Parts: sequence; structure tokens; C-alpha cells
Amino acid sequence: MNHSTRKFQQQNRAANKALVDFIAELARSRESTPGQIALAWLLAQNPSIVPIPGTRRTPRIEENASSTTVALSADNLHDLDSLARRLGVAGDRYNPHHLALVGR
Repeated sequence: MNHSTRKFQQQNRAANKALVDFIAELARSRESTPGQIALAWLLAQNPSIVPIPGTRRTPRIEENASSTTVALSADNLHDLDSLARRLGVAGDRYNPHHLALVGR
């Protein structure tokens, strides 16, 4: 097993494709990026949720900051929430070694 995130292994990527495709289509319809939709969705959940996206490039920082201007309708949020609940997300966030380090 390599040290990459297990969520991104082939079988898990295939299982998560429906949610990714839905987000990508919503992004196209909103003239935004999938990353902006994902961040806008997180920001809409609760004021106490503060996503901290990591990036190394200025254009990505600008893109991420622009997610605060992406307006998702109540229907968009319902559809995203429903799909995520129904499908779930396949794969662990961390491999076993790194998971053991979380919360120390």
C-alpha cells in the first residue's frame, strides 16, 4: 500500500464518481469550479464550519476565496446533501499509520 489517501484509490474513486460528477455539473451551471462548489457547500452547512483548503498557487487561493460569492440555492443544498447522504464517501481519509497520529 502506498502512502496516498485511500479515498483516492481506484475502486474508491469509481464509487465517489457520482457525487463528483454532480458537483462538476453544478459548477458548470453556476459558472464556477467544482472546488468553489464544494467550499460553498461546506460554508453553507453551519457558521462554525471553517474549511481550510490547502494550496501552493496564488490562482487557487483566489479561486478558493471566490467560493464565498457562489450562491447555492436551497434546492442545490438539498440535492447535494441528499446525494452525499445516499451515496456516502468511499475510502478512508487517512491510511492506518496516519490515522493513528490524528488527535494526539
